[in-house]
Amino acid sequence: MSYGYTSTVSAPTAIRVAQTASIVLSAAAAGGNLGLSTNLIPRLLESPAELMLRQWQHMFDGSKIMYPAMAVAASLAHSYIYISARRTLGAAASKLPLLAAGLCLAIMPYTVLVLFPTNKELIKRATAAEASSKVSKAERAAGAGVNYTAQEEASAKQLVDRWGVLNLGRFALLASASVVGLLTYL
Repeated sequence: MSYGYTSTVSAPTAIRVAQTASIVLSAAAAGGNLGLSTNLIPRLLESPAELMLRQWQHMFDGSKIMYPAMAVAASLAHSYIYISARRTLGAAASKLPLLAAGLCLAIMPYTVLVLFPTNKELIKRATAAEASSKVSKAERAAGAGVNYTAQEEASAKQLVDRWGVLNLGRFALLASASVVGLLTYL
């Protein structure tokens, strides 16, 4: 879509940069979330529960700011494109950039409403696992630290696996924003 710029007149550089940034950022965040769910989580599930929980916490801490920040930046770029088109075309401007912006931002309420209960439980268990990892072998033999039963081990693995499946929702939202942006800006 030309957004008010005819095919013989190219769009200003700022518009082209915003279009590129919006697509690249949302696609990169989508790919990152897909990678967490399809590559990292299965590897974590191969580890003993204590190690798996600690590794999940490190992954969570490393990604909880990065991916939402990428989504917000992509949303701002999509919004800038819409505002620019609205100034040029008025009411005739396509609202698809707003849809893409909304899809990017939708990962935040999705996380709060869908992932938060699982995150909360995993953080609680990861905190206990981290404390337990600091217990010496002698203290562990005396009953200190966390000694996982088969049921607790299975429960922890089930939680991490559930997180991986639920995280695919964020991938879907961000990938949809990328596709909407790509199809709109071509």
